[in-house]
Amino acid sequence: MIAVAKITKSVGLKGQVQVESLSDQVGRLQNLKQVFVGKAESDVRPAVVETTESRGDRAVMKFRSVEDRTGADALRGLWIFVEDDQGIPAKKGSYFIHEIIGLKAFSEEGIELGVVLDVVSLPAGDTWVVKIGEREVMVPAVKEFIRDVDLHRQRVVIRIIEGLME
Repeated sequence: MIAVAKITKSVGLKGQVQVESLSDQVGRLQNLKQVFVGKAESDVRPAVVETTESRGDRAVMKFRSVEDRTGADALRGLWIFVEDDQGIPAKKGSYFIHEIIGLKAFSEEGIELGVVLDVVSLPAGDTWVVKIGEREVMVPAVKEFIRDVDLHRQRVVIRIIEGLME
């Protein structure tokens, strides 16, 4: 499955939710009729989309099974997934968040550092959260630090510079 949006909040009283698209093509959400909602791909449940309305870089969706604001509030923070065949391919050199999370992180010298826990979108760009031992290290998702991503081998190579690991 592919994560295509994140539910950010409830809207109104009739069970609508605001979603943030993970694609720069928010309009593609309007064509979705059957999706899966959950914290991760491993715990999703199916949901039928009744309506989708684009609002700038976000959209407002209504699911058939959600009747009121309380039900919509319960969905806040969950991801919207579609089956692989409904996804659009990532641009060359770009990756979907769900492809990055869980990758093993290695230094350029081949030393295993840890695992990618999350991808955080900040105003200056995406940052990958890498768990190294008991610590979580923030690594800017730019070519200077992310030297190689190998989805087939489930690994990422990170350039370590002074201060990055502190």
